Amino acid sequence: MLNHHDESVPSAVPSFRRRDWILQCIMASGALATTSYANALAVSLSTPTQDPEPTKESDAPPFTKEMIRNAAWLSRVPLTDEQCEAIAASLNAKNASVQALRSTPIDDNTPTAMTFTPWFFAKGISENPTPSNVPLRNQLTLPESLPEISTIDECAFWSVRQLAAGLRANKFTSVQLTQMYLDRLRKYDPLLKCVVTFNELAIDQARQADAELKNGDDKGILHGIPWGAKDIIAVPGMPTTWGAVDYQDTVRDGTATIAKRMNDARAVLLAKLSVGTLAWGDQWFRAMTRNPWDPDKGSSGSSAGSASAAVAGLVGFAIGSETLGSIVSPTRICCTTGLRPTFGRVSRHGCMTLGWSMDKIGPIARFVDDCAAIFPFMLGGDGLDATVVERPFAMPDESWNVKSLRVGLPSIARASEKRIAELLVSHGAKIVPLDLPPDPRILAMTDAITVEAATMHGDLFERITEDSQVGKWAPTFREAQFCSAIDYVRALRARVELIQKTEAALSEVDLLIGDGDLARMNLTGHPSLVVSFGENAERKRPNTVVLTARLFAESMLLATGAWIQSQLPATPSKPTLDLESPKAN
Repeated sequence: MLNHHDESVPSAVPSFRRRDWILQCIMASGALATTSYANALAVSLSTPTQDPEPTKESDAPPFTKEMIRNAAWLSRVPLTDEQCEAIAASLNAKNASVQALRSTPIDDNTPTAMTFTPWFFAKGISENPTPSNVPLRNQLTLPESLPEISTIDECAFWSVRQLAAGLRANKFTSVQLTQMYLDRLRKYDPLLKCVVTFNELAIDQARQADAELKNGDDKGILHGIPWGAKDIIAVPGMPTTWGAVDYQDTVRDGTATIAKRMNDARAVLLAKLSVGTLAWGDQWFRAMTRNPWDPDKGSSGSSAGSASAAVAGLVGFAIGSETLGSIVSPTRICCTTGLRPTFGRVSRHGCMTLGWSMDKIGPIARFVDDCAAIFPFMLGGDGLDATVVERPFAMPDESWNVKSLRVGLPSIARASEKRIAELLVSHGAKIVPLDLPPDPRILAMTDAITVEAATMHGDLFERITEDSQVGKWAPTFREAQFCSAIDYVRALRARVELIQKTEAALSEVDLLIGDGDLARMNLTGHPSLVVSFGENAERKRPNTVVLTARLFAESMLLATGAWIQSQLPATPSKPTLDLESPKAN
């Protein structure tokens, strides 16, 4: 439906009662041959005990033959004057229902009735992404020895496994660890602009975690570990702002499944971390989140605060999300580690929707092993997100070796990607030239995010007075109004073939070096892992490489990424944060 604002046309149309509207819709559509049949059906659909209220009048003028003629380019179908007149009549008959559709509120957590299931279309191509001869382990082991420390501040850049071992060795308590990270967040947030809201209950949660550990009630490796949540994740009693000025004080009902799972694991929530407005970029209603390696620049986004806080040692780990690069981009820019899982691995319930068929939730941390430790606690269905699929996850055991790997490498590769390929080859892996089959429809397929985001945030967009209230989204939301439903559904169908071709290509290797094109892989739902490694001497920070794999092959990505970091540790391992910088204000 197009919005029309032609002042020469009357500004209102008569409202329809439900029965009258049904009758006119049926007759205009030509679905029934006679008025008597249509009238009978309309009677059967009306409420016999109460005369229905009239539908609210639409602010839009009625459609005319001339309007349809002027908009005919959108349909890409030749139309005669008679056909234009018939379409106008039909659209006018539907106008009251469309007005009701647009004006009746829908809860933020209500999904679409169409569920995206990429793994279904890949059946028979790659049923088991982990080769059967790879031994698996279900529990990450804790390190037997830890660095000596004089103050707890020296633990800020420890891995999750080291922090977990320190808690169990009584080197510190969760309360002490939580207080240390809270102090660091408060100290460095004026520079990095990564915190939206602090959790006032963090110390209480840490006390509970300590008491349970003392009593032998150990919930696992995340027990007592402080974390940060991207501010699209609903947490009771805390604002969930989505980075938008209109929502800066909005406390949302319910608890996001990912927040509940972190709480069940007894991880301690420190703060809600910044997100670019409505999950685009690193600019949010209060500031632009900064890159700890170079605070003069942004951290990228939209998991802006999650990546910035993780690499700066302000949290033990963070949770982010991706629709079209929002984990891969900021972790690559901030030179840290992030896992974008297979679509459907993790419930999005209670998290802001950007694209129902594209959103993914994933961990962001300093080390690949951290992501491997966090990921199992995120998995599985909750009965609230219909896209979630139950699939097992386990890491290869210590006997796993890169000698068994077949690694895809594109013909056009970055210097860091070539370096990792050479490293793998030097240890026995086999490189396979692999360019994914091109598809000229990919740009049109990204209308999935355009249309879905514009639908999700349509209520806000309709009431804004300045484009800045929706960040960078305003032009996209306007464009989305001109995407035809037919083209959108055709794009959804085209994604099936894209999934199948991509999965078939990736099934020839154990993993692909490179992101495989962010648009493509987010459309198909394939997982990627950003790995920080070595040192870029010129930029004085680590390098990064992205690894991509088949659906559900996160274990292969994580095992390979951890091996890369063991061979080429990220150096320098932490950024120098200058509080004298003019940005720290």
